[in-house]
Amino acid sequence: MAYWIAGQIADGSLDPAAGTHLIWADIAYDLGYPEELEPLVHCAHNLDGWEESRGVSVEELNGEAVEAAKQFLRGHLNWFDH
Repeated sequence: MAYWIAGQIADGSLDPAAGTHLIWADIAYDLGYPEELEPLVHCAHNLDGWEESRGVSVEELNGEAVEAAKQFLRGHLNWFDH
């Protein structure tokens, strides 16, 4: 499920805030917060608590979430190559 959601974040078909929140609240929680999902959970926290006054744009945080999703997917593909 995490790979499917990450794929949708990476290809732009799912809003990064919504997707990372799903991974954080539904998947990572149920799996005991595995290390592989930590970057996506971190992005979910940042997007969930985003405030304009922090000096970081929501677009920048969305970009970080998309990159974290791509990294997660690349790591998954590399694991299968072994």
